[in-house]
Amino acid sequence: MMNNHDLLLGDGAAANQAKRQKRMALVTPRDGYADAKTAYEEMMERKQMRGAQHREIKMSHFEERMGLTFDECTTMNFADAEYRRAIKDGKMKGEFAGSGMSFPIASPEDVRRAWMSAGRGKDPVEKIQRNILKIARKYNWTNGLPKAVRQRIKKGGSGMPEN
Repeated sequence: MMNNHDLLLGDGAAANQAKRQKRMALVTPRDGYADAKTAYEEMMERKQMRGAQHREIKMSHFEERMGLTFDECTTMNFADAEYRRAIKDGKMKGEFAGSGMSFPIASPEDVRRAWMSAGRGKDPVEKIQRNILKIARKYNWTNGLPKAVRQRIKKGGSGMPEN
């Protein structure tokens, strides 16, 4: 005899029930003894481990893309205001590509970030991009520029996009 509930909901209910059974099969007898607090702590621990793994992978990408070591990457992790102040005071090498203290550049990664957000500031995009190129060349951080810009520079151009 068919269940009337299944008839009312159609195939979606059957699919949901199959998914629920698969999830229930993942729970081992050991998991059945866990209380809510222990289960939550275990989930948070797994989440923190995934976050740590992600950070390690990200830092290895920094080293590959930007030529920075892990220690150099972690020392650049300043709060925004302190970061800008350190560049302004000369504690860190770098400059600002925009007016005031906008578009701080103190690493190849900052070059990349500034280039990607050049249209968001008050200054004209061309002015920001020219300043970014000047700073990148001055400190030899051109590896932070987009690939197309580096190719334009390699061909002997200024690196600026052609209109």
